[in-house]
Amino acid sequence: TWETMLSAGGDKKETFEKLMAENKLGGMAFLRNLRNMKESGVDKGTVSDYFRKANFERVFPYRFIAAANSVPGWENIIEEAFLESASKQEKLDGKTVLMVDVSGSMSWARGKSTMNNMDIANGLSMILREICEDIQIYTFSNYVEEVPTRRGFALNDAIENSQVHSGTYMGKAINEVSRKVKGDRLIVITDEQSHDTVEKSSFD
Repeated sequence: TWETMLSAGGDKKETFEKLMAENKLGGMAFLRNLRNMKESGVDKGTVSDYFRKANFERVFPYRFIAAANSVPGWENIIEEAFLESASKQEKLDGKTVLMVDVSGSMSWARGKSTMNNMDIANGLSMILREICEDIQIYTFSNYVEEVPTRRGFALNDAIENSQVHSGTYMGKAINEVSRKVKGDRLIVITDEQSHDTVEKSSFD
């Protein structure tokens, strides 16, 4: 296995290149080892070529955010692979209204992971942006802010920087958005720590 080969004590650069040449790195293992590859001197072109072969079917979208955070210099090829993977997903027709919780609690890390709730929410938002036929995106905390429907990591940045990460007024936010926007469905991504009550909306 790739773990055995890497732990055998051989030259890491050669080992990574051999694993990729023999197509023995799964999508998840590949993303998690990008930083090790760069630090061991693996050429970016070699990594870019393997991105086109790796299978990311079972990889959660936030893993691409983690990979880009780990190796910022390779963000462009990571984003390209994410968009290619997303293009293969089943499409969601009609109008989708997406609301993303950006309150303070969304910045909490999950266990020992360096990823937090907002990273996971942003990853889901990035994939929804790609699979929805028509989408309108809002963030909510103390206020409601519409977010440009950018693609890939640009959407991650737009959500992060949309407003101050403070309280969670999900009920107020849903009421405000449902008064202004009509659609076929409303998707809310949140950790559910709301300060107010969520009432029936026009999307029900």
